[in-house]
Amino acid sequence: MQIASRVLGKMEIEENSIIKFPEGLPAFEEEKEFVIIPLEEGSPFYYMQAVGNEELCFMLADPFVFFPAYEIKLGDEVVRKLKLKEKGENIAVFVILTVPDDYRLTTANLLAPLIINTEEKIGLQFVAVDSDYNTKHFIFPGEAEKIRCAAGEGR
Repeated sequence: MQIASRVLGKMEIEENSIIKFPEGLPAFEEEKEFVIIPLEEGSPFYYMQAVGNEELCFMLADPFVFFPAYEIKLGDEVVRKLKLKEKGENIAVFVILTVPDDYRLTTANLLAPLIINTEEKIGLQFVAVDSDYNTKHFIFPGEAEKIRCAAGEGR
């Protein structure tokens, strides 16, 4: 099947690669079908393109590459919604990135990761309650600190 993307152009996708988000995503509840496309092979970065809306494309990352100690606790309701047989099995976790003009200031939303049952192709955005995470964690913290220091020095 062919879909269009403002970011990626026209592309051919396999129907079995479509991930269904029965509840949509917060602020995009009407969009229920997405495909996840690696930026390049072996990269921790991905595009998540809405199948029915060429304007809607998110940048994602594998959070464990940038935040090895990252942890989320899925409740029984999430496990049920995702049709997971066991917690941690057939699961993929991604975080949505905010990429500014200076990519070194890219942030990840660790508070609300995307959780996907890779076998059933069902996903949801899990919003953690009582979490120390927030929506803006620098993925390149050393670079962000250099930029902030340079700005403070008037360079």
